[in-house]
Amino acid sequence: MSDIENMNSQNCAEKARLLAEYEGASKCYADAVAELYRKMPTEPKTEYERLQRAADTARVKSEQARLALEHHVAAHRC
Repeated sequence: MSDIENMNSQNCAEKARLLAEYEGASKCYADAVAELYRKMPTEPKTEYERLQRAADTARVKSEQARLALEHHVAAHRC
């Protein structure tokens, strides 16, 4: 890796922003899944379905954030 590429890797604000976004989205997804499983045995079917949709939405957002980070790293080489 050249010195310039190494500097880009260490100083890329966009990568840091995307990483923070991915970390936040992943935490939201984990929290949504935990809530879904915690309430699964006690909630009515309609509430369970709502929680399941929320977990699915959080999963998609996490995947989108991961892909954005991966695309940035690949394109920017950081």
